[in-house]
Amino acid sequence: MTKTPGPPAAADGHPQLGSVHKNGDRRFGVSGLLASVYASRGAPQASNLYRSTVTEHVRAVRVGDALSVRWDGSHWWASSPAGAVGRLSWSKSLREETAYAPGGPSPFDFNDGTLHVQSVTITADGEVVNCGGYFVPDDYVPSDWPMTPMPDPAERELTVTVRFPVPLEPHPTEESAAPPRRRRWLDRLMGR
Repeated sequence: MTKTPGPPAAADGHPQLGSVHKNGDRRFGVSGLLASVYASRGAPQASNLYRSTVTEHVRAVRVGDALSVRWDGSHWWASSPAGAVGRLSWSKSLREETAYAPGGPSPFDFNDGTLHVQSVTITADGEVVNCGGYFVPDDYVPSDWPMTPMPDPAERELTVTVRFPVPLEPHPTEESAAPPRRRRWLDRLMGR
């Protein structure tokens, strides 16, 4: 039986999130509610960097770091003080989509922002090879966004009424008030 190795030094004491990947990579970090709060207020979620664009600078990234994100006209790139770390996995077509309401703002219509690192992916050798977290655009004002996508009020409430017919109790008669008689085998056979 193989034993899973302990947390690597690059995990900085953070717990493992999820299971070990097929290639031996493990993800360490925190999964906090702040990311979902920002997401519910219109901030786009960032899960990971696009794997083929990750540079050697990702090795120095740790949980809690704040990476600068910039739009280059085609993609969003994350950078640390040391240099470019990698490209975010968002598609550029996301800039065209609107959120919550027709004609409303797109959560991806921004040029700059900050990726707050909440997790790092670490190889079996202990090297950081990817990171993820939550993103906050520059000049982001949460009050400009509804708390959650606002559904149609008619769709928000669903009432289901189930009714069963209530049998009316018959008036007691002499026949119904009499104790049941013992059925004979011939009565049973005849269906009486």
